[in-house]
Amino acid sequence: MSYWTSEPQRHSMAMTRTRGLSKRFVPAAGAGTAAVGLDGQRSEVFAEGGWPSIRVFLEMRGWSPLQIDQIHEQLRQGWPLSQAVRQVSIRMGTCPLRSKSLG
Repeated sequence: MSYWTSEPQRHSMAMTRTRGLSKRFVPAAGAGTAAVGLDGQRSEVFAEGGWPSIRVFLEMRGWSPLQIDQIHEQLRQGWPLSQAVRQVSIRMGTCPLRSKSLG
């Protein structure tokens, strides 16, 4: 009698293995990209900074409120600020006078 025939099969091809869920992709805690500001309100945080500071930066550069809203939407979709500004200016066909590239 050989070793392979006397040993009961512990792992067969038809047997499925159960695993715990991977911790590699863990959902973000809470609302995701929101932080509590000084006034207790939640503000969004992007790679370039918090939304209030980005909005002030864009207002100082001459962007209109409609353009700023469009840029905000692009940032929410995950685009970096330089790409969001570029896409909004191309889509709307306008950008502030004397504007400079952000990236």
